[in-house]
Amino acid sequence: AGRLIPASRGAGLHGLVPGTRSSPSLLRLKGGSSADAAVPEGVAAAGEGSGDTREFTTVTQNFMTNKVARLESYLSYLQEYQNPMVTRAWPINTNFVGNNETVTDTVFLKSMRAESKGLIYNEWVRAGPRKQTYFAPSEVNAAIVACGGLDPGINIVVREITNTLHYGYNVKRAWGVRFGWRGFSDEAAKDWLELTQETVLHIHKEGGSVLGYSTDQCDVEQVLQVLEERGVNMLFLLGNVEACRDAHAIQMGAIARKMKLSVITTPKSIENNFPFIDKCIGFDTIVQGAVEAIDKVLLAASSVQNGIGICKLGSGSMCLHSVLASGSADVCLLKAVPFEPRVVFDYVAKVVQRKGYCIVVVEDGAGEDHVKKWVAKMVEGTEKRVPCGGSVDECVGKLPNPHPHMEGEVVENKGTKDWGEFAAFDIGQFLKESVIAYFASHNIPVTVRLSTPEWYIRSMPAMASDRIFCTVVASNVVHSAFAGFMDLVIGRVNQRYVYIPIESVINPKHKPTITESSRMYNRMIRATGQPSFQRLGQAKLITGRGDVRRAFTPNEALSELKNKTT
Repeated sequence: AGRLIPASRGAGLHGLVPGTRSSPSLLRLKGGSSADAAVPEGVAAAGEGSGDTREFTTVTQNFMTNKVARLESYLSYLQEYQNPMVTRAWPINTNFVGNNETVTDTVFLKSMRAESKGLIYNEWVRAGPRKQTYFAPSEVNAAIVACGGLDPGINIVVREITNTLHYGYNVKRAWGVRFGWRGFSDEAAKDWLELTQETVLHIHKEGGSVLGYSTDQCDVEQVLQVLEERGVNMLFLLGNVEACRDAHAIQMGAIARKMKLSVITTPKSIENNFPFIDKCIGFDTIVQGAVEAIDKVLLAASSVQNGIGICKLGSGSMCLHSVLASGSADVCLLKAVPFEPRVVFDYVAKVVQRKGYCIVVVEDGAGEDHVKKWVAKMVEGTEKRVPCGGSVDECVGKLPNPHPHMEGEVVENKGTKDWGEFAAFDIGQFLKESVIAYFASHNIPVTVRLSTPEWYIRSMPAMASDRIFCTVVASNVVHSAFAGFMDLVIGRVNQRYVYIPIESVINPKHKPTITESSRMYNRMIRATGQPSFQRLGQAKLITGRGDVRRAFTPNEALSELKNKTT
């Protein structure tokens, strides 16, 4: 498709209004040309007698321009400054972005499926430096805070924000908030890290986070008070969608206090569940780490008789992408798609009988109802459990009770165990112990290996593609704040970097979901060849991948496997 030509801008960037775009495009399609369309000079000549199959066509689509909040909306006294990069002799920068420049979603042409949905495409403010800024370099006091857990790429973003502030805008004051939100409340954590070219010189090669991390919750009033006391006027957050809610609350609090504060968020999540954008920072590295973990589980399971490898990963998106990339998994279980454990185990037996081993990738939090019932039976003493080793068993007796009773309340002990003993039990441990019990009931020896590599993956150094991606995102974080934008998320849409209003990101209507009909889920099904794992008698098998997808009789499969092992 060619460049989109504006037909009517309406309210421009200062309103959420539908507009119309007329899109001249060169398509490798026969027909579809418009007789009254103005064909660019040279296009028709190129197609005549030259073997060029391109034809000129004109289409019209509806677009929604998304509003991006600016500081001037509540601070009328703001002064404009010339961007320091305008007069810099080197490097020569002619890539300034126009104030009204926008980028669109991917546009579907001649698609009956898209037309049936009545799609209205989004138009986003394009990211990049503006010639005019709303901050003087000498007044800027910036702070960076990474919320939530570790993710690859945090150090890259911290380094590039620091370098862009220094080399691009001559800013001398930048701080790294230690241990997430704890850095605004804990006295020891309030000793923020001063960010200079020396302190960030080599951190892009390291894993983990130079700022540290914690899972503390955000106290909005406490954060605003500390920011005001320290004179911070640019706050750069790295976090997931929940952190975006905190960022929005901080920005609204700053508006109420008439503070000159620009809050900008960088998407960081192993769930990769931000709406609209292509991906979050570090996600390529996360997938690569998950693939390596699956490969290690494969080696462990295939090296023993009747080996079953279980790899528990932190999110559904992480599972889908890593299974597709590895090509080694036989089963993938997600939180969003229900399954019946007995049906899964019957299928695992079939795979083991055919291959000699089976690899299961499962999302953390999947099968939550089954895990709760299993733990409840052990708490009541109705389920006998034989510890089978692993880190969970080593922690038994050292875990706090997740459901403490009121002080002085007398609670009848219905079993021999306390709930705290099983507090850390999850889908990984459930599958491991249940599959051992399942095969033991049929007198079939199996060896089960459970891997939970999430924190190893989270702490990996970012790979090359993520380093480039994080560098571009981080530089645009600084450009957005200097241009007077606020309350937004930096993201890549349709291979272009844009500013997305944070209210659109946290709107539940826009939350991406994984279902059985999702394209990525169906790609995963084609990679594993697994059937539907619904209740017995209700399974919906998917045809098209040989005997692995055909219906089978569990008892016959087990008898074949038992004969083979004996």
